[in-house]
Parts: sequence; C-alpha cells; structure tokens
Amino acid sequence: MGEKSRRILAFLRKDLSESIRNRTLFIAVVLPVMASFLFGVLDNAQAPKEFYVAIYEEAASDFTQFVTYTALNFTVESVPNPEQGKALVESGSVHGFIQVLREDEFTVFLDSGRPVYFFALSEHIEQLIELYLGVQPRYDLEIVAVGETDVSRSLLPVWITVTLSMIGVMVVSGMFAEEKDTRTIEAIGVSPAGYGELLLGKGLFGILLSLGTVGLMLLLNRVFALEWEGLLALAALIPVGAACFTAIGLLIGVLSSGQSAARSVATVIYFPMLFPALIAELSSFTRMLAVFFPTFHLFSGLEAVLLHGGGLGVIWSELLIMLAFSLTLWGATLLAYRKMVDSYD
Repeated sequence: MGEKSRRILAFLRKDLSESIRNRTLFIAVVLPVMASFLFGVLDNAQAPKEFYVAIYEEAASDFTQFVTYTALNFTVESVPNPEQGKALVESGSVHGFIQVLREDEFTVFLDSGRPVYFFALSEHIEQLIELYLGVQPRYDLEIVAVGETDVSRSLLPVWITVTLSMIGVMVVSGMFAEEKDTRTIEAIGVSPAGYGELLLGKGLFGILLSLGTVGLMLLLNRVFALEWEGLLALAALIPVGAACFTAIGLLIGVLSSGQSAARSVATVIYFPMLFPALIAELSSFTRMLAVFFPTFHLFSGLEAVLLHGGGLGVIWSELLIMLAFSLTLWGATLLAYRKMVDSYD
C-alpha cells in the first residue's frame, strides 16, 4: 500500500473515531436502524385477539350474555349506566363500550388512542351484532392483498431515503466543516498529505457509513431474501444514492465557513429536499416538483424494488437520473474544493 493510500485510510480512521461522539450521527444512523428493526418486530406480532369491553343495556335484552358465551376472546364487564362505560373507555380500562339502546339499536364507543385495537375491535363488534340479530350478508366480499404487506417492508424505502440523505447532507457536511474550525486544512498545506486526500477520505467515509447503515437495515428486515434481480438493483441504486448525498454534504462543507454555518445550511437544504419526495403523489404539481430532487428518484427506485419486486430493467431511468445527479454534484464539489484550496495557498 502506497503512502497516499495510507494517508487516505488515516483520514478515514480519524472520521470513524470522531463519529462515535457525533450526536448528529446518532440521529442519522442509530434511530433509523432502530425504527426499521422495531417495525420488523411489529410484523411478527399477531393482531390483538383479546378485547376488554363494557356493555350497558338500556332495554331488556340478552346481548351481554350472548357476547359472553359467543365471543370467547372478549372479556365483558356490565356497567350500571352509560357514563361509567364511557369513563372506562376514556381512562383506558377497557378497549370499547357498547350501549344497547333497543333490541336492534346500538352505540359503540371505542378508544381512538389505540388505533390497532380501534380497527380490529370495530370489525369484531360489527360481526357480533350481525350474528346476534341474525342479519344475513347481502353480498360476498373478498379482499385480497396484492404485493408486500409487511409494515417494515412498506416503510423501508422511506427509512433508506431519509437515512442516506441525512448522513450525506447533515453528517458529512458538518464533519468536513469541522476541519476548518480545527484548522486541519491549513495544516495539510505544510504536510506531505495532499488536499485531495482529505476530500477523498471524507467522501469515502460518507459513502461507507451510508452503505453500512443501509446494509444493516436491509439485514434486520430480511431483504436479502429477494430475487437476484432485486438484489442487483439495490446493489446499483444504493451506492449511487450514497455517493450523490455525500457529494451534497461535501459541497456544503466546502462552501461553509465553519461547522456551525454548515449545519445551518444543511438543515435548510435537507427538509425541502426530502419533503417533495414523500408527498409526490398528492397532486400533479407535487410530482412535477419532486422530479427535480434526487430524493424522489431514490425513493421511487426503492419502492419499485422493495415493494413490487422490480429489477434493473424497471429502475434504469431512476438509476440514470441518480447517476447524473451524482456526477454533477461531485463535479461542483471538486470545483468548489479547488477554489477553496487556492485560497489557502
């Protein structure tokens, strides 16, 4: 290994050791990884099967007895008045309260603060009432889920887009600008190391950190079970995305006077760049706006691969656009960096 390679690796090791103390890095790396892991755990959990309900019967009926003996997954509590039933729901003591007004009239109160129970319980109660009244369905309806239905897989394109853009724009920009605050760049001018080695070391750090973080997220969500066409598409799209956002971060760091200025500029750029990608489908205007941002093309490519099983043939246009963004941004970064270096000479 030559001297130049050793110096680049030295810059890389330095950034790695300093990143452990970087709070922005914690937000950009640890939180998305943990979130994607928790959603993966959620996929493995069963839908709620045990429900606690209160029932008040205004009219004489046997609905409480019917629910008790028919719905074995319901724990039923009779209440003396409607106010107590509502209070139990509001306090979280029960998941729902059923008020029987007449033999065929019901009012149901559900805890909206528990959305998982809200939707599951509303469906169960509707079925119970139809069974109690002997109502025959007037049609047959079958709902078939098409495509990937796991919560973690459906949200993974968002997590990866957020992570890659945050590492590049927020983390890399601050870490490069920090070298200005510590006057490392000025010291390089009188050392054997070249200015280009610093830029290359920072760029490699951003790309490797991005790839490592996203790789961990894919592993936790068992994405490597994809067909080889999908894996090949991810292997092309994610590194190009990492290079693109790393270039944005380096450009911000090069143009900023210091770390504080870089973080301010990165914050101003990051959210407007990310938001259009996530709301692109709201209208034709938002979609037209989103195509001007690399986040949209990364997100679209990830959705095509992770949710719809697409390969390189499906995402080639998104990949080419991301590559064009990356080359343009790296070109701009190199020009700005050369201008900055000239100012130190």
